[in-house]
This record gives sequence, structure tokens and C-alpha cells, in this order.
Amino acid sequence: INLREEGQSQQDQRTTREALRFFFSPEGNVFREFILEEIVSFVDASGREASQEVMMALGLNNLPMPSLIRAMNPTLSSEDKRSVQQMRKLAQFLVGDFEGAISPSSDGVQRNSERLRTLVPVIREYAPQLREFGTLLGVRLSEKAISRGLNWASSRLVTQ
Repeated sequence: INLREEGQSQQDQRTTREALRFFFSPEGNVFREFILEEIVSFVDASGREASQEVMMALGLNNLPMPSLIRAMNPTLSSEDKRSVQQMRKLAQFLVGDFEGAISPSSDGVQRNSERLRTLVPVIREYAPQLREFGTLLGVRLSEKAISRGLNWASSRLVTQ
């Protein structure tokens, strides 16, 4: 590591530490809730997008699907697609890949991986809070799936 990269690494660690300190502080609660909801929407839409791509790749997208499967995996809206693209660009931007946020490249991915590796000690400092945030993310994603399933079940009861 040259001196410039080492200086950048130390600056990245300071910036990340301050950001996480605010994010997990009481003052960061509103921001944390907003980010949680945005991540839930992104992960949900990305998962649906991926499953639909797999179905198309396997040639299964033209087969009749049970209504429960369709209810649990609704087609992505244009807003969902836009959200996925925006979150990908935001993630690139947040890890410092300003060029990749404009146009992705494999070189940018490698640089970001190296840069993120230098942040591991800071991330470890906030491991308990990050685990709790991850748990909340899992709960909210589960709530979304359960809600879809219950909506499907209630619509079946009403129509019969």
C-alpha cells in the first residue's frame, strides 16, 4: 500500500466510523427507519427480479403458475425497477465508485472490494448494531411476504 492509499484508507475508516456512530445513535433513528424501508423495498424487488429472470432463463415463465406463487412473487412495477437501479447506483456511490455509478466496470469492482476490506475493523466495532439492523431487515421482509400471503388467502375466501 502506498502512502496515498494508506491515507485514503484512514480517512475512509474515520468517515465510516462517524457515519455508523450517527446511524446507530438516537439522533439517527429517523434516518435508520428510512434506510431500513428502502433496503427492504430494494431486497424484495431484487429477489422478485432474480426469480423472474431464472424462470425466463429456464423457459418456465410461460407455464401456468399457481395463484399463490403469483401472489407471493408479483411482477415488478416500473417503480420497483427504478428503485433497484437507483439503489445499485447509490451503493456504488457510497463505496466511492463514482465512475461505476455512472458506468460499471470490473476494475471498479476490484478497487471497491479492496477499499471495503480496509473498513472491516470499523465494521467489527459496530457488529452488534449491524446484526440487530440485519435482524430488523429480515423481520420486515418476512412481514412483506406474510402480508402478500394473507392478502392472497383473504381474496380466495371472499371470492368463494
